[in-house]
Amino acid sequence: MLNYVSTVVRGYNISPNCVRAAVIRYSDRAEAPIQLTSYGDVNSLVQAIGRIQLLGGGSNLATALDLLRSQVFASNVVRSNTVRIAVIVTDQLQSSSQITTASNNARSQQITIVGVAITQPGRVNVNFFMNSIVSDRNCLIQVGDYSQLVSLATDRVIRQCACLRYIPPTTPAPPGPDPRKLFVAFKGVDLYST
Repeated sequence: MLNYVSTVVRGYNISPNCVRAAVIRYSDRAEAPIQLTSYGDVNSLVQAIGRIQLLGGGSNLATALDLLRSQVFASNVVRSNTVRIAVIVTDQLQSSSQITTASNNARSQQITIVGVAITQPGRVNVNFFMNSIVSDRNCLIQVGDYSQLVSLATDRVIRQCACLRYIPPTTPAPPGPDPRKLFVAFKGVDLYST
């Protein structure tokens, strides 16, 4: 999973004035070991991603989405007139009103939610509920297992997120560059378990 996250961020121009990235890891709890302002270049960001320890336990996506809104994309951190994208990578997702509320709250703050669903055999199919929390059906990417993350999902995430433009809720955006942000939330699991 960390290789996938690193590959995705390598597809962007990571710098303080262009794309900024944060990483939230979650299980029963959520934390943001990498904030939007933590790294100003792709090499140091990728090194930091490689040092992240995955979390075991449950999968409380609602907590991660709440942390996204309150801390990662807090008004004192984000730049005005920017696209805010959350890429959620998970292999388990159970329908819940808490996740629905948290995703609705994120989308109401103009955060685009992209879902990468890992649909391993024997797992509950995450697509149905993931489809209800992503920003639109084109924002749902499905892969069969973790080994397909880099080969199948990376290009689609980079292509889809690269063409998004900031559209303000009520006023037109001023002319100028279109800085972007990327948020990657990932659920830590033992990749070698069956």
